[in-house]
Amino acid sequence: MNGGRQVSSLKRKIRSSAAAGVAFCLAFSGVPVHVAPIDLAPAKAFATDTSVIRITDGGPGVRKRLQLGLNKALVVDLPADAHDILVADPTMADAVTRTSRRIYLFGKTVGQTNIFVFGSHGEEIVSLDVEIERDISGLQQNLRRFLPESDIKVEIISDNIVLSGTVRTPQDSAQAERLANAFLKGGEATTRNITVQGNNGDGDIFAEDRQVSQIVNLLKIEGEDQVTLKVTVAEVSRQVLKQLGFNGSVSGSDGSIAFSNPANLGNAINTFGTGTLAGSIGSVGLATYMNAMEQAGVMRTLAEPSLTAISGQQAKFYVGGEYRLPAEQEVSFDEETGRPAVTRTVNSVDYGIELNFKPVVLSPGRISLNIETNVSEPTYEGSVTTGNGSSLQIQGSTYMSIRKREASTTVELPSGGSIVIAGLVQDNIRQAMSGLPGLSKVPVLGTLFRSKDFMRNETELVIIATPYLVRPVARSEIARPDDNFNPENDAATFFLNRVNKIYGRKEPVAAGRYHGAVGFIYK
Repeated sequence: MNGGRQVSSLKRKIRSSAAAGVAFCLAFSGVPVHVAPIDLAPAKAFATDTSVIRITDGGPGVRKRLQLGLNKALVVDLPADAHDILVADPTMADAVTRTSRRIYLFGKTVGQTNIFVFGSHGEEIVSLDVEIERDISGLQQNLRRFLPESDIKVEIISDNIVLSGTVRTPQDSAQAERLANAFLKGGEATTRNITVQGNNGDGDIFAEDRQVSQIVNLLKIEGEDQVTLKVTVAEVSRQVLKQLGFNGSVSGSDGSIAFSNPANLGNAINTFGTGTLAGSIGSVGLATYMNAMEQAGVMRTLAEPSLTAISGQQAKFYVGGEYRLPAEQEVSFDEETGRPAVTRTVNSVDYGIELNFKPVVLSPGRISLNIETNVSEPTYEGSVTTGNGSSLQIQGSTYMSIRKREASTTVELPSGGSIVIAGLVQDNIRQAMSGLPGLSKVPVLGTLFRSKDFMRNETELVIIATPYLVRPVARSEIARPDDNFNPENDAATFFLNRVNKIYGRKEPVAAGRYHGAVGFIYK
């Protein structure tokens, strides 16, 4: 029996020596060998569950930092029997024991405190530094569920939520902030629950400002967030004006009557007439001055302003100037020389093309636009001409007007999509008739004593908006309006009536069909 034991012992020693030799050889040969590390830390804690902390080493100076959720519990297993437990601030956390080696911690208020655990002879077993914060695991799950395409990280610092990571659009960032706000709603953990307390009817009021938890949004927006807006203002206006009138006089041996019919729809007709008809009936003389005019005109207006802005930022585009409109004219006479002096005042009015817009990229297929556009220019439509008496020989003034087309709205469009934000179809017909009372009502002959004016104005106006998601490109890929412009020399200008040699691009455009992906993104 003794010989068998010796043989078995010898075999075990040989196997151990062989294993050690093989490990030594493998270590020097470069073959990786996994060796269990030896932890020499003074305090070790293992979590068998997310709510159970097991501390393996203890003694004086051993500290352990724990994170505890608000209104939640944590189980701590001690390495030795506890006889005395001290909680620095019982209003923040409670420590309850059922056995000498297990402590139940409960978070009551957001903040920090520490807990000391002592043994039977007063020796320190472990010191626990407890941080009580809100449990943000539920908020993290909701963010992943409602915003699956975003990478959002949630941290909490002094009961304030910090959102970091990346989202695709500003709308996702706003939704994440609203979800975090809903998580905080319902009472602040850093506020005292009791505002008035006391006994026998007396009360103590805490004069503290209410602390409100904040949300720090550090989210970064990925993707294209620059928008170019192209607005087209197209208008065609057609005007027809007809005027036919008679001014004249009736004279006889006992007296005469002269009449002049007014221009009912403007001062387009000539005051002195374009034709004369005279005759007599017995001793009564008739003289008539005929005014006849027919006018037709058409006007086309096209403006296409374009402007680029970052999502969420407002941009402004303006091309125009100031037009000076006459306001007042005063004529005075010099007392010494008797010559008239004219004093005029003017008012400045802005005109031109103006575009203000604020884009917000809601998603790759949705762009919210707040648009304000304005196109205006001076016009003679509705103008008034004033003057003084002919004896003064002082010229009057022509009061022009400013014609405006404005539109202001908020719409949502995809990149490259167009929408008519404003439109106008207008057809105005005006006619008026004036004449000498009594005589203008006489059949046939009354035509010589009345005037008729007719005016028709037709207008068609359309304002179209088109947004594009854009990216910056190299300077060499951008064309300018003056590319390839070359002025002619003096000889060609004088004799051949040419002002430039080349204007625009001379390269022919290859005809054919497009193949591949075609989109609405400017480069």
